[in-house]
Amino acid sequence: MDVGESDATVYRQGDVFAKCCQAPGVVELAAERDRVAWLAGTGVPGATVIDWLESSDGACMLTSAVPGVPGDALPPSAHGAAMRSLGSVLRALHALTDCPFERPLAAVIATAADVVRRGAVNPAFLTDEWRRLQPSELLDQVVAESPYVESVLEPVVCHGDACLPNVFFDPRTLEVTGLIDLGRLGVADRYSDLALTTIQLHDEWSADPAPFLDAYGLPEPDPRRLQFFRLLDPLTWG
Repeated sequence: MDVGESDATVYRQGDVFAKCCQAPGVVELAAERDRVAWLAGTGVPGATVIDWLESSDGACMLTSAVPGVPGDALPPSAHGAAMRSLGSVLRALHALTDCPFERPLAAVIATAADVVRRGAVNPAFLTDEWRRLQPSELLDQVVAESPYVESVLEPVVCHGDACLPNVFFDPRTLEVTGLIDLGRLGVADRYSDLALTTIQLHDEWSADPAPFLDAYGLPEPDPRRLQFFRLLDPLTWG
């Protein structure tokens, strides 16, 4: 049994995962179900929806298990090849069209403002530097920088939480076998994925993300946008 950042609980039996929630979480879980089903029809690797069970008490989504191991479980000797595979798959995801789901920047900032207002920012998600400031001060930085980001926005189909535990790899070939936890999938700025992935590669693997960025096709990303989305993301969980 695993519990992620959402209020849902995940169980596995054989090749089937069950993600279950109580009544207040049904709308959110149904939104994730629709995203899993949509991605399964695109050719980008991921799970498939097997069944959906719903009652007045809550709901449960049954999906196929993605083969392989999560990125955070790979040994250091695999990191270079895995980064190149990840770069190619993320580029393929970002090249998809006709996505019915959107995650506008204004809505994401509004979510962050609500989390900050409720005092629900998790300090574990912040860097040592950011923990020296009040969450409201961090939000002020995001709001101040948002006009620049809006002016150079590159909307593509984004994963929304493109961290290493959400990417599975074949441990032998190091090819990506699937993307999981798609609750935030939707059209957004490509840097919302790139910022999270590159900082994960640095923090979790102590790796230079250059092989990932080269495979993605953006060897020199905009550091200003990377910094913006790295700061925005931890303010949206809570």
